[in-house]
Amino acid sequence: MATTIDSAPDLAAARAATTDATVVRPDPSHPSGTFAAALAAAGSCGGDVIVELDPAADTELIATGLAAGVWRYARPGVPELSRSLVLVGAAEAPLARARVIARAEAWVRQLVETPANLLGPRAFADEVRRFASEHSPAVVVAVWDAEDLAAQGFGGTLGVGGGSAQPPLVIELRTPGDGPVTALAGKGITFDSGGIDLKRDQGELAWMKTDMAAAASVAAAVIAIATLRPGLPLHAILPVAENMPGPAALRPGDVVAHPAGRTTEVVDTDCEGRLVLADALAWLAATGPARLVDVGTLTDSGGVGTAYWGCWGTSPALAAEVTAAGGAAGDPGWALPLHPSYDALLSSRVADSANAPTDAPDTGQVAATYLRPFAGDVPWLHIDNGSGAWLERDAGGWPAGPTGTPLRALIRWLSIVDS
Repeated sequence: MATTIDSAPDLAAARAATTDATVVRPDPSHPSGTFAAALAAAGSCGGDVIVELDPAADTELIATGLAAGVWRYARPGVPELSRSLVLVGAAEAPLARARVIARAEAWVRQLVETPANLLGPRAFADEVRRFASEHSPAVVVAVWDAEDLAAQGFGGTLGVGGGSAQPPLVIELRTPGDGPVTALAGKGITFDSGGIDLKRDQGELAWMKTDMAAAASVAAAVIAIATLRPGLPLHAILPVAENMPGPAALRPGDVVAHPAGRTTEVVDTDCEGRLVLADALAWLAATGPARLVDVGTLTDSGGVGTAYWGCWGTSPALAAEVTAAGGAAGDPGWALPLHPSYDALLSSRVADSANAPTDAPDTGQVAATYLRPFAGDVPWLHIDNGSGAWLERDAGGWPAGPTGTPLRALIRWLSIVDS
């Protein structure tokens, strides 16, 4: 859906600029804040939307909330709908930011909702290239093929993608700039069958096209920040693969090697997201970034429900920065603890660690425990957006389907992070 975000000096001018517009007034007392109020206000509108702003209102949050509320998936071959959002009395600077953020979020949600037969690894990489070239040409995008992955030691990604007819790849994004580099990684599984450990829940299998939501959010954040804050040096690695059963698929009990040589015993082939993120983290950590954040739909986001993403890390300061940014952007997260005793759950006799426990429930904390060594000494944060990136039913003002989380949190954080 094409959505424009504009301003008008008064209500009469706003009506003249729109067609069959609905005037909405987001509830300032909404318990989940300004973004959620605007999301809810726009969600039931069938056409253009006009908002009369309160002088003290947060224009950026209202505009992005409205855009999220009117978003609809654009079906291939079906004429795209066009919607106008007009904010009465809005300043141009926050509207300009809102346009970039809303465009990025709409792109993420469109990709996450796209059926997996239309968005395999190569098509996903093509979409990232296209979006970057159209909106932030300064972003340097490179795509590594399977030969490149082998040369770089990405054994986890090659193993996860081995059972698919579509080869795995890695998308690398860089933004030019001076100073300390912020590194990011995102899980990009374009379809997750579970592999040899095939998923049993038919309902869950039906929406496993969404398992690339983290990679889409990281890519969109890098591309958006290249426009909003040019000159901030960023380096992102997005491992992309299909996790399918097949003659060359990973088997339970196989061992894979990652960059820098750490090895993993694959106890559960359905815990594939952490294998590809392990590759990305180990590779990025070796480049010496100032900080390292990864995102993946690995588990249930730490059991905090659909309204939050969960995170774990080695730097309380980094966790505080990112969660504060998410709260300010209407994209909240919650920092959860790690404990060294969890390491024992992942012991292996044939590798440095197992990718899942054999005699205990697998959780977000266990997944983060597995990933932690791959970040080395770099301040690191792992974000699990598993319960909020795609909703099975309406929740918190969002309709069922993709939400884009934690994109807005990442953009807000990268807008203020020290360079």
